[in-house]
Amino acid sequence: MDFAYNAGNGHKEDFVRKVLVAVLVLYFLAVGLQAAPLLVEAYQEGQISIPVGQDDTTKVVELSFSVDTSCYVQFTVGCRARYARLWLELDGDSLPPGAVAITNQTVKESLCFVYTYLLDAGNHVITLEVANYYNGPSATICTDSYLQALIFLPDTATGAIAEQPAGDVEPTEGMTSVISRGPYVTVTGATELVDASGRVIENAITDDKVSINALPQGTYFARDDERTVVKIVKVQ
Repeated sequence: MDFAYNAGNGHKEDFVRKVLVAVLVLYFLAVGLQAAPLLVEAYQEGQISIPVGQDDTTKVVELSFSVDTSCYVQFTVGCRARYARLWLELDGDSLPPGAVAITNQTVKESLCFVYTYLLDAGNHVITLEVANYYNGPSATICTDSYLQALIFLPDTATGAIAEQPAGDVEPTEGMTSVISRGPYVTVTGATELVDASGRVIENAITDDKVSINALPQGTYFARDDERTVVKIVKVQ
């Protein structure tokens, strides 16, 4: 693609540069999203209530996960709240544009917002936070909250340690190796992992973590005796 520049028109040159930058950003975003998605979601337990006149900030729901390479992650959050300020924090930093305010004092309103970020390899924590809507005549209420992380994992795990097939089988071209390390999802409080049919996956939880590479595609629920702590959906 060729561009003709007018030496006397700096505005046009700046415009073309901005267009090129925008095209490159969209291209790399599209390339980055061409990967195997992993959906992780958690839900609020019970109802949060902050009394009138109390200046307080409370963590509503949290997701913690680890990835072994940089990847795009789309966060989606929803809830029902009354007279509240809500926002997302990623690794301890508040995500822009800041708190979303719900000023209705009598009826709980529904709220949903979506963020997409390029994350570095490592551990990450995303939380939904709620605070009272300043000092007013009505208590803050937050309920029915959920938090989703749609992680676009690269098709090839870079830097992973591959185990050779067991026995005397000689490796052949195209043979799939087992990945020994990779992304993890933290499932604090969960005592078992079950698939969509209710079958318990033995030895799936170690140190409050589930190794994603060890799971075949499907839907899983990390739960304690009474509730689902984290839902995991792995798509090939």
